[in-house]
Amino acid sequence: MKIALVTDTYVPAPNGTSISVETLRRSLSKLGHDVWIFAPEYKSLKIKEERIVTMPGIYSVSDKFKPTVWPTNSPKDKVIEQAKFDIVHSHHFYSPFKYSLDFTASSGAKHIASFYRLFPEYENKKSTLSFTSPERKSIKKLLDIANNCDHVAALSKGEKKYFEEIGVSTPISVTPVGVFTKDYASYPPQAVREKFQIPKERQIILYVARLEEDAALELLLKSFKIIWKAIDDVHLLVIGGGNKEKELKKLISHQGFADYVTVAGFLPKSQVNKIYGATDVFAYPKTLDPQPLCILESLSAGTPVVAVEGYGASDFVKHNQNGLIVKNDYNNFAKGIIEVLRRKQLMLEFKRNARIHAIELRASNMIHFLLKLYESVLQEKSEKMF
Repeated sequence: MKIALVTDTYVPAPNGTSISVETLRRSLSKLGHDVWIFAPEYKSLKIKEERIVTMPGIYSVSDKFKPTVWPTNSPKDKVIEQAKFDIVHSHHFYSPFKYSLDFTASSGAKHIASFYRLFPEYENKKSTLSFTSPERKSIKKLLDIANNCDHVAALSKGEKKYFEEIGVSTPISVTPVGVFTKDYASYPPQAVREKFQIPKERQIILYVARLEEDAALELLLKSFKIIWKAIDDVHLLVIGGGNKEKELKKLISHQGFADYVTVAGFLPKSQVNKIYGATDVFAYPKTLDPQPLCILESLSAGTPVVAVEGYGASDFVKHNQNGLIVKNDYNNFAKGIIEVLRRKQLMLEFKRNARIHAIELRASNMIHFLLKLYESVLQEKSEKMF
């Protein structure tokens, strides 16, 4: 198949969507498919691979990778038509971008869309002064894309259910994106403690996220305060940056547990991959991510996860097997993390199961579900021709 992956974010943008798109490109290419990427062009970064086409845009001042207008220049309709793509698979992270529909119309291919945020719920997290509800505006934008493509590839069962509730009428299949599990071999735990100046006797709670409106930082800190009071030697390591990073550091500096928290900011992905397995438990307080890539990464490294109930976590955390799913409040979140940290035998069992269950999350396994979807959509096209 000749496949166009059209995305509003791509490596090296520091988010899970850019990593997932690259994972799909590599996985599909390994199986012999002709895969092309159409993505934003980032300043001072020129990608010279033949099948990666970058297009200029206007970018946010606060996030150099976020297109506010994109693309400002793109391949001509005739060029796209002559490329003869079978499938256009659009990947929406920053917004439900209309260019995906224009590209598909020019190509004449079948269009499958994936959405990496529950945009209406995410917009509600922002403080906005508007006479029009940001949720309603965002629902309309999402439906404009979802109901005008051929199929929606939902990333979790929770996302599929949400789409059905808001009025997506296009067929929906659940096809998560996997990870390359071999990438998560760990640094020695003591090396990580030395790097971040964490005393060797402390157990480490890890959180990896973009520190934005949906990062659930208040829940995280309220929970950690309870954990810190209950367990003598514990440390919270937060990896990631964003528009809430400075606010988070300032808030922590006024807390009694300030010396027990490290906010590391953005780190190279290759480093983060090796940190997961050197920690004791991964904390996930977010609820709006349909496929929390960091959860898949943590499990691949053999680190158990404690997550609050949400739209995506429950698809990947097997409760009481490789981690815990708890109610969405700071008392229950803290209680779950404390249970894993205190019960060493339970933690060891969760770690063992995390590695076993990670086999299911391999990119080489997940890609076959997506290929079956591609093939079924193309089959529908051929049947309609007769």
